[in-house]
Amino acid sequence: MKRLRIIACMGMLMLSSLAGAEQKINMMTEDIPPFNFLKDGVVQGISTDILLLMLEKAGYPADRSAIKILPWARAYQTVQEEPGSMLYSMAKTEEREKLFKWVGPIQEVNIGLVALKSRKIVISKLEDAKKYKIGTIRENATEQFLIKAGFDETSLDRIANAELNIKKLQAGRVDMLAFNIPTTYYMMLQMGLSLKDYEVVHSLKKVSFNFAFHKDTDDKLIEKLNSILLELKKPDAAGESPYNRIVKKYLGTIFE
Repeated sequence: MKRLRIIACMGMLMLSSLAGAEQKINMMTEDIPPFNFLKDGVVQGISTDILLLMLEKAGYPADRSAIKILPWARAYQTVQEEPGSMLYSMAKTEEREKLFKWVGPIQEVNIGLVALKSRKIVISKLEDAKKYKIGTIRENATEQFLIKAGFDETSLDRIANAELNIKKLQAGRVDMLAFNIPTTYYMMLQMGLSLKDYEVVHSLKKVSFNFAFHKDTDDKLIEKLNSILLELKKPDAAGESPYNRIVKKYLGTIFE
């Protein structure tokens, strides 16, 4: 009888392992082109293409249709609470380091404060920016940086949409916006705006974009994906890496 119980327990463990292996990853992202964005009903972008290629090579093939584009604050909460979930492209910061398991970096980007040139805003030190209304994305790394630096949340125009932030800046409803510079300029061009009308009035820091997985994710999967990402960044027989081909597909040499 005891032996039968042991066999039964072993069978349950085996089924549990198989179920875990077959479990799909809940992939979430936000609309921040050129890294991740919705076009023609499917999620595209640098980070998206890299993610799908990594998962395929790791034996976890996934379809673009399975990727959800969500408001950042909602997705950020979900990836902290739900095992099997992941979120990209997330800036890896000291505050977030222990909240997730990381695969990356995907790309290093500048974050800063952008204003209309016609406003002639001068920010010599970050403290100078506290007298202005700044548009931010709720729970975004740039917003978290400002709050940590002593900015009152009531002085920030906290919303969930980067395009709306740009429209508010264009209309003068905020004095500046705080966001990653490549995405801000990319979106401005997509919106038909002239970059000559805008300027970075203060650079905050550089951050690296990564894939953030729920903290209970199997370490072996994280190690495997990081290893694959490193391989994707190495030149192949043609002298160029698969990683660079993906970047150039969306941006040419803008980051070089």
